[in-house]
Amino acid sequence: MAWTSLKKGGASLYVAYGKTFTNNLFGYDARFRSEPSFEISLDLNQNLRTRNKTTNTYIDARDLADGDIDQLKLVQIVDDGLLGGRHLFRVKPEPDDPGSSLYLRVLSRLPAS
Repeated sequence: MAWTSLKKGGASLYVAYGKTFTNNLFGYDARFRSEPSFEISLDLNQNLRTRNKTTNTYIDARDLADGDIDQLKLVQIVDDGLLGGRHLFRVKPEPDDPGSSLYLRVLSRLPAS
C-alpha cells in the first residue's frame, strides 16, 4: 500500500533512547500507511541542518545519528494537528532512503495510561 502524507512541516517529538530522553526534536514529512500493518514514518534529518551546532536540537539529533538511535525506546508525537493529540509509540530506526540516517518507523501504539 502507498504512503499517505500527514504533514510536511515539523511535529514536536519526545524521544527516549538509551538512558536519556529529549523533547528538542521535530519530525518532518509525517506519512502513514495501514497495510501490511499500521506504520508512521518521520524524517528527523532537518534537525541536523543548522548553522549553530551548539543548539540542543542539533546535539540530540547528532547523538541519534551517531549511533544512539540503536537504543531508541519510544517516541511521543506532541502535535494536536497531526494525530489529534498526544500519542506514544514503539518505534524502530529504519533508513527509508539510502542516504538518510534519521528516519523512524512506528511499530505499534502503546496503550493509554
